[in-house]
Amino acid sequence: MYTDLWIIISIICVILSANVYSYNHIAVQGSGCADGSRIGLYGHDNIVTCQGQWKGHINNSSHLCAAGWKVCSYEDVDLLGTISWEEAISVEGCYSMNAAQDGGKCQKCAEDYGQDDMAGIGRGCPHQNFGQTSCIRGGRIDSSCCVDSHFQQACHYKPNIHGVVCCKLPSRKPKIVVKPKAKIEVNTGLIFLLTCQATGTPAPRVQWYKDGTQIPDTNNRIQTLPSGDLLVTLAKKSDTGLYSCEVINTEGIDMASSQVIVREYSSGCKDGTTEGLDLHRDVHACSGKWEGHVRKGKSLCKKGWRVCNPTDREVLHELTWLDMLDLQGCYAYNAAMRKGQCKKCRERNMAGFGRNCGKLRYQRKRQSCLATGRVDVFKKSESSSGCFYKEGVTSGVLCCKRKTRKSKKKPSAVCSSKCLNGGKCMGHNYCQCPSGYKGAVCQIPICKYGCGDFGECIKPGVCQCKDGFTGKNCHRKVCKQTCLNGGRCVKHKCRCSSGFGGRHCQRKSIVLTKLNRTER
Repeated sequence: MYTDLWIIISIICVILSANVYSYNHIAVQGSGCADGSRIGLYGHDNIVTCQGQWKGHINNSSHLCAAGWKVCSYEDVDLLGTISWEEAISVEGCYSMNAAQDGGKCQKCAEDYGQDDMAGIGRGCPHQNFGQTSCIRGGRIDSSCCVDSHFQQACHYKPNIHGVVCCKLPSRKPKIVVKPKAKIEVNTGLIFLLTCQATGTPAPRVQWYKDGTQIPDTNNRIQTLPSGDLLVTLAKKSDTGLYSCEVINTEGIDMASSQVIVREYSSGCKDGTTEGLDLHRDVHACSGKWEGHVRKGKSLCKKGWRVCNPTDREVLHELTWLDMLDLQGCYAYNAAMRKGQCKKCRERNMAGFGRNCGKLRYQRKRQSCLATGRVDVFKKSESSSGCFYKEGVTSGVLCCKRKTRKSKKKPSAVCSSKCLNGGKCMGHNYCQCPSGYKGAVCQIPICKYGCGDFGECIKPGVCQCKDGFTGKNCHRKVCKQTCLNGGRCVKHKCRCSSGFGGRHCQRKSIVLTKLNRTER
């Protein structure tokens, strides 16, 4: 009977302890902890204690905090100062902060005798001192302290520590730091990637649009990657359009766009097939034989294409070493290295492309028409084989698209508006003005010293003053009425000549004699 009673009591104790544990470890969405739980400090929105372990210095514990949160440090002293002593010791366990409290300061936690008392929160911490100054308010709690730096263990995880204190990062507007290219062109059936990588707090959500319509997540051919980039496989002509990347969080929004043009694949080879380099638009590998010099291999190229030569250097630079290794055979083109320069092929060292060419030399420093490395059709012992087709060695030629020559017509000197004041029309709507005039059609006269706020330049060097102002630059005020009897206007007041007075010098002054003064 007693045994049964003891078993029942034990079960009740287990249930009660489980209830207490579940009360103290509440799962809260957006709690600030990586595992979604929350332990204590329920009155704070920007601080939370999170369970877990880490290795080494507390700098390595950020994985315990959720995205948009970090391990609290000495830099968060203002935020930590909102935690009262009562709140700190009400938390079960012991939770560390990336801060040291030696000498009552809240400072960086480091391998130093004066900076190794690692701050903490919780009644399970080994060192608690009510009333002392620290990172929190009302007392000091250390999760580890005293001589840790002596053992090179300062600010490190220890078995008595249950986790860390996490602080919410300040909110930041989203910003796209890796934008997609403004314009890309791709052939049908290929893959293209549009980049859109952004920063912001909270972490921004990425959404892609095509021509203003949101791209659904159900499209298996078009996918938004975890990085935010958009991957499009097996491109179709219908994929042509304006793609817009939108990143958004609670603080704002940022956008970037890319114009994508998907073209039908067009081979540069006469037979309509391509042996390799399909991803390149202006250079293709075309198989077959030819007679004579390698330039005669144009018979293998489509109309509008030719055997590549040194003038196609820009296109050839787009070819990579991976392209070369991916191409079976050896395809010649009209080039050869002579005296360290890429020249047209004459007698030897005919350039080629493909993994089966006779001479392959990978060098970072450019030694050929290619951007990297050098590839010759023939081996060194066969380098004098010339610039011709050789059975069993050459598979064909590299064909490059001819550049279209656009005739540049010099724009005729036509000005839609007539040039004034002797100006001459020198180009399309461009007037060359004579000295003293400026403006699109030389309509504005120039007064070298200006006319100030009270005048207007009416012809070179001549100002027309507004009423009440005068002078070469219209900077002097005019007297409201004319100064009489030889008076002069000085600073908009009349300065009268001898023997006259009054505002306008209109009165004759009376000179009083000694007799007059006595009589008066």
